[in-house]
Amino acid sequence: MYLVEMTPKFILALIILLIYVKLSGKSQIAPMSQLDQVGSMVIGALVGGALLSPSVSAIDASCLVIIWGALLILIRYIKSKNSRLRDAIDGKPIQLVKNGHLISTNFTKANLPVRDFETLVNIQGVYSFNQLKEVWYELNGSLTIIKKGDKDIAVLVIEDSAISQDNLEQLHKDENWLNEEIKKQGYKEVSEIFCAEWFDNKLWIYPNDGVVVQPPKAHHEDRHENTLTETEDKPVKKTATKRATKPRVSKKTTPTE
Repeated sequence: MYLVEMTPKFILALIILLIYVKLSGKSQIAPMSQLDQVGSMVIGALVGGALLSPSVSAIDASCLVIIWGALLILIRYIKSKNSRLRDAIDGKPIQLVKNGHLISTNFTKANLPVRDFETLVNIQGVYSFNQLKEVWYELNGSLTIIKKGDKDIAVLVIEDSAISQDNLEQLHKDENWLNEEIKKQGYKEVSEIFCAEWFDNKLWIYPNDGVVVQPPKAHHEDRHENTLTETEDKPVKKTATKRATKPRVSKKTTPTE
């Protein structure tokens, strides 16, 4: 009798979880932030404690799970449209190493012991702190590492069609500068752009249509290419080459006695 009563609840729980994971994305399988982790824990508790409890009806338990899942999906959508709200909810990556120097106060802020930091660094193939140039402690507990001699990583200035104010401040840029840059590449509104990154002193734009826009080239690069083009267009004059003549060698006769 118990199995007959609980079987529909098991099936309903599985269906609700599959729908929730489908709607919320794969970040629930590998959580990227504290909200993802807490949300998954609460969903599991509701399914295990309410939906599968004999004393709670399937309809009441399903409503609780649906309300919580809808709330998480709504918060995630709002975060994607507002970078400041996202930082307030999830926090921001913490820089642990800057210009080769370890920032001890940020280790305390991240609640990360040096021994654990050493382990995470070794996993990524770095065996001495002296090799580190920049290190960030990400929201999911992983490290982003730039070693000495490597290029700086790209910085997202537009995420999900929204301007990232914090990253602009990190680059010492403002919103007016960004708007001018995207206009140079033929865009009027930020809403036309899926994301954009600042890398190698250039703004790389990835619009919603999926076509990558090449950043404008510097003037010295244009002059260099024009010079090469002009050189290729000029006909090459062939000059006649004189054949080298082999010097004549006179035969000497030896006198006979």
